[in-house]
Amino acid sequence: MHPKRCSSCPPPCKKRPVRRTCWQSPIWSTILAVLAGLAVVLLLLLLFSLLISNIDASEELVAAMGCVSLCAGSFTAGFVAAKRRRCKGLLIGLACGIAMYLVTFLIGLLLLQSFAAAGTFSKLIFMVLCSCIGGCHAAEKMAGK
Repeated sequence: MHPKRCSSCPPPCKKRPVRRTCWQSPIWSTILAVLAGLAVVLLLLLLFSLLISNIDASEELVAAMGCVSLCAGSFTAGFVAAKRRRCKGLLIGLACGIAMYLVTFLIGLLLLQSFAAAGTFSKLIFMVLCSCIGGCHAAEKMAGK
């Protein structure tokens, strides 16, 4: 090609814009991972409710089952988001944990109509910790590949 564009030069290449999927956007990947985490929470709650209907469970056992389901859902959200984003597992896990807590807090606030019953600080700590562990585990897994 000549330094200046002339009639003998081919027209400049017009590249197509790269199509981005929703997993490449940090906001959309977090939203989709939180939805996956909420699906895990609902599935585990359904399983635990089936188990509770067949046995006589104490109130402490019911609370522990709820905490386990929230922790598993938060782990799943952090894992899914970090695996899809393939970087910054701790930060992505932290964002997913906070988002999961906010969603469960708002759902609890709407359903129970009580601020004290909607969410506790320990629930926030458990959810953020589990989602950060899930994010770090996924990032570590992806770094090995």
